[in-house]
Amino acid sequence: MKRGPLFVLLSYVLWGVLPVFWKLLADVDSFYVLACRVVFSLAVSAALLPAFKAAGKARAALRDARSVALMFACGALISFNWGVLIYCVAAERVLDVSLAYYINPLLAILVGFICFREKLTAAQWASVLIAAAGVAAPMVMAGEFPWLAVLCGASFAVYGAVKKIAGIPGEISTFMETLLVTPFALAFIVYCELNGGPVSSGALQGWRLLLLPAAGAVTFLPVFLYSAGIPGTSMGLSGVLMYINPTLQLLIGLLYGEKLGADMLVTFACVWTATAIYLISGIKQRKKTAQTAALED
Repeated sequence: MKRGPLFVLLSYVLWGVLPVFWKLLADVDSFYVLACRVVFSLAVSAALLPAFKAAGKARAALRDARSVALMFACGALISFNWGVLIYCVAAERVLDVSLAYYINPLLAILVGFICFREKLTAAQWASVLIAAAGVAAPMVMAGEFPWLAVLCGASFAVYGAVKKIAGIPGEISTFMETLLVTPFALAFIVYCELNGGPVSSGALQGWRLLLLPAAGAVTFLPVFLYSAGIPGTSMGLSGVLMYINPTLQLLIGLLYGEKLGADMLVTFACVWTATAIYLISGIKQRKKTAQTAALED
């Protein structure tokens, strides 16, 4: 396998197994873990800016009001996404995280249609509608809507749209979005430390004190691998590899003893069907495009 696709593959594997890392901090307050994740992610991305020769570009972007506004929105969205993910792991709802990332590409299609007037094929519309039916299934069958999965998936889809609008390179945008929300994270950490309680430093001893700084590295590493690998990887291959992430999360959730009830089984069946239609239609479209290009040559 070439280096580009290999890096993308590794990034999806790391994202897929990240619930194992957050499970180690499951008895620490989720908001406190999120705040530490933001702060230490900033530390890692800031330390690596010189290696990317991007410090000057980052300073220039911070002087642009539009870039700052968009990066603050990105920071708020990704922090919300991280928070939902961390909470789901702590609350033994990893299957919701898996569902979120199965439906994320389909939500991204919908966001593209709404925000960028991107045209959808009949197969893409069918995928979105089948996935929507699957998401609605728990409400009909058990009276419970999968809010956590939808919020997690939707926040990441909107985050991607805002990043697209901003058009800022990954190493700079990662630094800026964490920088702009870090004051809020630091304020929460200071509040917890001053007021004690279950999230104070007294509850964080030994190996947990090492895990919190490590949160920055485990957050940055898959992003770095993805950014390094995606230029040399076709979007088609990247799209297929992406489903490694939620599949690993699904397996991890089952290994942790979570159960797929009848309602969630229907949801996953619909989402898997929608995903298959989406992938097959994408492959056919790319083959058609390639054949057209070959005839024109």
